[in-house]
Formats: sequence, C-alpha cells, structure tokens
Amino acid sequence: MVIIIGAGISGLTAALHVKKPYLILEKEDHIGGLSTQYFSGEYWFDYGGHYFHFKDKAEIKTFMEGFARFSEYRRKSLVYLLDRFIPFPIQSHLSFLPGPLKKKILAEILGSPGQGGSSLGQHLQNNFGQSLYELFFKPFLSKYYGRDPGELAANMDKGSIPVPDKAGIVAGAKGQRFSGLGYNPHFFYPTHGLKQFIESYAAPVRDRVRLDTEVLAIDIDHKQVRTNGGIFPYSRLISTMPLNLLLDRIEPNGAFPPSRHLQHISTLVVNVVLRQKRKRFHWVYLPEKEFPFYRVGFYPTGGTVKGYLEKTVTDPAAASSPGLLQEIVFTLHRLGLIEGKEEILHYSPRVIPVSYIVFDHQWPVIVPPLLDSLKRHAIYSIGRYGAWDYTSMSDDVQSARAVARDI
Repeated sequence: MVIIIGAGISGLTAALHVKKPYLILEKEDHIGGLSTQYFSGEYWFDYGGHYFHFKDKAEIKTFMEGFARFSEYRRKSLVYLLDRFIPFPIQSHLSFLPGPLKKKILAEILGSPGQGGSSLGQHLQNNFGQSLYELFFKPFLSKYYGRDPGELAANMDKGSIPVPDKAGIVAGAKGQRFSGLGYNPHFFYPTHGLKQFIESYAAPVRDRVRLDTEVLAIDIDHKQVRTNGGIFPYSRLISTMPLNLLLDRIEPNGAFPPSRHLQHISTLVVNVVLRQKRKRFHWVYLPEKEFPFYRVGFYPTGGTVKGYLEKTVTDPAAASSPGLLQEIVFTLHRLGLIEGKEEILHYSPRVIPVSYIVFDHQWPVIVPPLLDSLKRHAIYSIGRYGAWDYTSMSDDVQSARAVARDI
C-alpha cells in the first residue's frame, strides 16, 4: 500500500499517477491544501497569489487542461518606491527614478564586476551596485525573509531576480519598457477559480481520500503511519507535509537531522473585497518601511474586486492583531487603491505557518542529502514544502508525476 500524506495538488497528482494501491490521508476536512479556496463572509478566497506557470512545461499544461479551462495573463507587476509606481523589474526601468539617483545607479551597474558572491546580498551588490541594493533589494528582501540578504545563499532566488545585460539596463534608463523578464512573465489561472479546478482534479481519486485524518507519528522501522483515525501500514510513503513537520513525526527520534535546522517564514495573507478597482496591476512590491506589508495584489478574476496583502510574521496570532485594519487601510490608501475605509467591503486574514523556505547557507548541506536518506527509507517528500524548495504549482505537478511513476 502506498500512503500519501496530504490532499493538496502534489498529493492528488501523485495519486492520479501511481499504479499501486494507495490511500490519501488529509488532516483537514476538505481537499486542496493551499491550492483551493476558503469561504469568508459572502466570498471565496485564495490563500494569496497561487498561479500556474507553464513555461517549458507544455506536457503539464496539456495534462492540467484536461481538468479545467485556464485563462492566460500577461503579468503586470510593479514596485512602489519614492512615491511612484515603477515597472518590475526595477533594474530594467531606471528611467522612473529621479534623475541624479538614476545616473548614480546606472554608473554603479555599468561599473559593477557582474559576478556572483558568497551570499545573495553580495551577489546583488556585485551585479547592481550599492545604491540600488540599499534602495530596493536589501529593504525588500529583509522585510520579506525577516533577515539580512547576507544570510541567504547566493543562488536562492532561482531566477526570480533577473540580471539583464548592461545594454538593456542602459536602454531602460533611457525610457524603454521591458516585458517578459523573470520566471513568470505570463501566468495562468483556472477560468472558474481554484476551488472548482481542485474539485475536478480530485474527482478521479476522491474515494481514496480520508479527511480529518492527522498524521501523529511515522514508524520507519515497521513502516506504519499512526493517525488520529488508526494505524496504516505502507510499502512506500509519499509525504507532502512540510519537511520540518515530517521530521518531527518520524520515529525513532534521531534517525534524521532535527527540524530546527530547516528555516522558513510564516505569512499573513489578508484577503480584501473592494468597492471598485482604482488601479490596474496584478501585484506591487513594497520595500519601504512605512508599509507593514511587502506585497499587495489583485486576483485575476472578473466581477467582484478581490485582492490580497501579504506580510511576514512570527506570531501565529497576527491575524487577530488589533491594529491590523488600520494597517490595511493605510496601505491601500497610500497606494491609491481606496479613498477611505468604507471602500473595503470585507477583509479576511489568515496566517500560513510555513509559506516560504529560507535558503540559508545550510540548505545545500542539509536538504538534498536528507531527501535522499528519506528515500532509502521508502519515504518520498515532495511538493514545495515537502521538498523544502522554492517551486511553482506546475513544478510540483511535474515532480509528483515523476515520483509516482518511479514507485
């Protein structure tokens, strides 16, 4: 028996492709994980911006379209800085900065060595100079990851921070606009929403899902999963739960490195419904300290104007903070998205305990060998959080298919 932990998109994909008897254990009372929607007030909300990127994944796109129709969007993302909106990536659009600052940053970029570094902070300084690093990269990344970029691995961005050629930077400084840069210049979203998509996606395997079944312990010697609903033996175990939680549940203790070595951040996602849409973009990055949130975005659906605000938190009770509404109103008003609080028709805060992995200098030393060691014990830890990696949903579908077929 193959036991699959988690009925999110990775677990469901594995179930759709595994050729042996299987059972899916899901601790929640619904399927989908973060790849579905929840109900609040009169509205269905996503858990922040979860979109599909099918670049170089034509086969995955065709497979997913067998379950739902997808709408394609050309990304419009911005940076709000110095009281102005600047097209993302900022390094390709220096013409939007004040003249003297633009000249200084351009000179530093053209004179930069353009090489890597021992940390993400050093890598960015070597490619973009000190001024742009201090203006945008350092404050944004420090707000986002809750730590200095010098503590992060140099290649951890995985292409999300594009380094354009210097001729392109000069052209951008002269006013040329660029699109198609970065890993997600186009993204896809289910035309009828994530919930309808995930319900359709799960339909073929729904009868093999046990809801409200939380994994309490995993006995690797006897190959058994102990849950609040009984004990389940397994020949192979596919886990999509966060890797740190998986380690905490494995018995005997000490078989693997302690979970404290795995670093991550938690994110407060505040979904909002607005009376009207005053500006047109998909999301905007907020590096400046005056903003409590690091990103604000709109969901790419028509009709009701629904958006989200995100910030990194350390307190699980952040969703009930007494000052949260004031922070929401300040941010939306400052960006020109509302004129007053009355334009917020509804808001719904949720904390995602494990939202983004921190690629510190220990990650390459710990994570890949750990995943290999788990496999030797017939445990396949997959998905963004199971593999403790930075991946898109399309990446997760691809890797889950590969693991299921191997099994």
